[in-house]
Amino acid sequence: MEKHAEMLNQIIVHLVLIGIIFSLFLFATAGKINSRGVRQQVIEKEIALLIDSAVPGMSFSVDRNNFDGIIQDIKIDEGKVFVTVAGLPSVRGYPYFSKYSVKVSAEDDKFIVSVK
Repeated sequence: MEKHAEMLNQIIVHLVLIGIIFSLFLFATAGKINSRGVRQQVIEKEIALLIDSAVPGMSFSVDRNNFDGIIQDIKIDEGKVFVTVAGLPSVRGYPYFSKYSVKVSAEDDKFIVSVK
């Protein structure tokens, strides 16, 4: 009987340890998926793709209150789009491939991106 009880205790301890490790992994992954950096990269990529497909004379607006976070600033520098979301400035930016001139102007509740 004691042998079975010891084995049962070991199984319970192992299951608890596996549960703790799994929950730590789950929380670490969830934090990375919902981070501001990922949302920022999504916005940069969307804007870069819009610039790539734009023709001269075209402009589009980006709301400050975006689904991926509150956009504080958008900059265009050396062929890359840099977006600041919720106080997190962009470090790498996202490249766009347009041969036209691109300008960004800020208004009260949106940014206007113009391709000339």
